[in-house]
Amino acid sequence: MRSFLRGQRGIRFAKLTPEQCGQLHEAVLELLGDVGVELNHPRAMGLLAQAGATVEGNRARIPGELIESALALAPSTIVLHDRAGEPVMPAGEDRVFFGTGSETPFILDHRTWDRRHGCLADVAEGARVVEALPNFDFLMSLFLPWDLDPKVAYLRQYKAMLEGCTKPMLLVTPNPSDVPVMMAMQEAVVGGETERLTRPRAMVYVNVTNPLRQEYEELEKALFCAEHGVPFAYVAPVLPGLMGPVIPPGSTVVGLAGELVGLLVAQLAREGAPVAISGGITGVMDMKSMITSYAAPEDRIISGEMARHYRVPHFGLGGSTDSKLVDGQAAAEAALTLYTEALVGSNIIHDIGYMEAGSVNSLAQLVICDELIGWVRAIMKPLEIDATTLPLDLIREQGIGGDYLTTDHTMEHFGELWYPTLFDRRKFDKWVAGGRKDLTASAVETVERILAAESPAPLDPATVGALDSIIAEHTAGKEGTRPEAA
Repeated sequence: MRSFLRGQRGIRFAKLTPEQCGQLHEAVLELLGDVGVELNHPRAMGLLAQAGATVEGNRARIPGELIESALALAPSTIVLHDRAGEPVMPAGEDRVFFGTGSETPFILDHRTWDRRHGCLADVAEGARVVEALPNFDFLMSLFLPWDLDPKVAYLRQYKAMLEGCTKPMLLVTPNPSDVPVMMAMQEAVVGGETERLTRPRAMVYVNVTNPLRQEYEELEKALFCAEHGVPFAYVAPVLPGLMGPVIPPGSTVVGLAGELVGLLVAQLAREGAPVAISGGITGVMDMKSMITSYAAPEDRIISGEMARHYRVPHFGLGGSTDSKLVDGQAAAEAALTLYTEALVGSNIIHDIGYMEAGSVNSLAQLVICDELIGWVRAIMKPLEIDATTLPLDLIREQGIGGDYLTTDHTMEHFGELWYPTLFDRRKFDKWVAGGRKDLTASAVETVERILAAESPAPLDPATVGALDSIIAEHTAGKEGTRPEAA
């Protein structure tokens, strides 16, 4: 119940008018009707043809009424549960939730500050850190485990996440065959298929590589999820200037077109399939460095507003930085992107802690982001005006020049203010006496304190054994050593 309250919106920021949202939507329908999309998946194409799309080879031109019908069928909220089955993450409307990203090839090791390939042990430590951080609502895998063969890495990665964290999870794998295995693993932990269906603990993240030319693996994962009641995010980001117009809203429309096709295919497979979209989020291609910036401001608001316009849960992106160090740039860019995503009401804000254009994660940066999220939650907290928050009798009693420090009201309510755990508010002499620690040093201490503590909720041995058996059965004869690590 606590997360229901934390997820409530307190402030809303708008950049588009309702008329502009309508304009962008009409442009999406025109694009899908005139240009269409290529879908390299025969069954998906068959569903579109049967529904009334014009199909020629791998290209489908889609009438606007099919998109409108799919939007009417898609749920406006996706409720995720924790390991105990509590509904802690009702992602929809303007409720905001925060979580990590996945699969960065590198870790910035907080113990040595080496930039190295991630491994399974890093995934396990990351899961424990996210479990302990109070402002993170969900977990993604953080690191790509380079010590495992790619054919089995994503399943062992998920097992490590399940062992270290009880919060809802978003799952990533490039292999469609992994998704049913992941659902079997989830069922082993929560007690069966019925429990998984009625109180889902995870979503699947389907990342589309090209909005207007979608591949078999992407659509196969979406179809499995739709048909088996698995919530999923269908995200078709655009690299502006490469895959679409260099600036929004042109790039936004291209991304939206791809995402609404995925949503349509899902509803054709099973009406009411739970799908989140990014709202046509686009990266920003920095033409000087030729990298995609994770902290640019250009499309930070429009995509969230379009998802809200469609009344579909928004899969947003924030808390990221292009910095190479846990430094001032990292904190500033994470704060700005978290704040703007929260203000627009982005429901599922992921990739928090990403560094260096999405190629690096750092556990110390996650701790700093947790502090930033706490600040954001405090400013978004709805304002209530009642006898407690507006104690006129107390103000009359104290009169002019009154002293409130020792009043019962102050003693009862001062704890309701936001107090930092990392940001240092002490005077200079006390800061010096405390060791002159900066923000990064305090974050490192927090990481080590979490990892030194006992894991709060380990899985029982029988469940761990069941997970191992599921993975072994699926990967029999497949598992080896990643060639780069041999």
